[in-house]
Amino acid sequence: MTRLLPSDRRIGRFRLLATVLLSAGFLLGGCSDQPGDAGTTDSASPTDSASPTGMIPDDVLENTATSTAEPPTASSASPAEPPLSATDWTRVIDDIDCLDAGNEGIEILDTQFADVRGTGVPDAFVTFDCAHRASTWPHQVEVFDGSSSPEAPRRIAVLLSAEETVNGRMLVTAGDLSFSGNSVTVHLAAYGPDDPRCCPSQRLRRSFTWDGNRFIQQTGA
Repeated sequence: MTRLLPSDRRIGRFRLLATVLLSAGFLLGGCSDQPGDAGTTDSASPTDSASPTGMIPDDVLENTATSTAEPPTASSASPAEPPLSATDWTRVIDDIDCLDAGNEGIEILDTQFADVRGTGVPDAFVTFDCAHRASTWPHQVEVFDGSSSPEAPRRIAVLLSAEETVNGRMLVTAGDLSFSGNSVTVHLAAYGPDDPRCCPSQRLRRSFTWDGNRFIQQTGA
């Protein structure tokens, strides 16, 4: 039996320790390196990264907003203009005598549209007088069929004639006409006995109802 000396024992211990340290070094190196690309790592670019959980890209939000927008409804669309809205009434109206005013034609004071007759098409209610140099001239109010030609509209009625008088003096309109169902009311100004020509002081009104064939003035109105 061979007997080991103390020096041989120390040498054996050093060799064992060296073997253990060398093996540990190889193990650590193998954990940090990737096969085929030792010492390199891949990094994803910001543009290739996925969106964070719960967030929607901006372009998706824009597309969603566009696709869910409600289309315009019929109520939001602009209403169509009445058929007679473009009529030149100064060329159409020819049933008033303007000789005493200088024979310079008529001037349109107001035009309103309303479907009083229930035809589905608004008729034209035209208020006018003779072109004049005096402070005031008698007014006339006429109604024209909204379904007739804009170049030659059909006259339905005369609600106020320029020849009418109260207290022996002319009548003029006072404000807009008012409409309710199949009725129309004309608001008038009349002269008192001592009123100057510029300033009629009395207020009257006349109401008319469409009976299916013509406008009938209401009793007491």
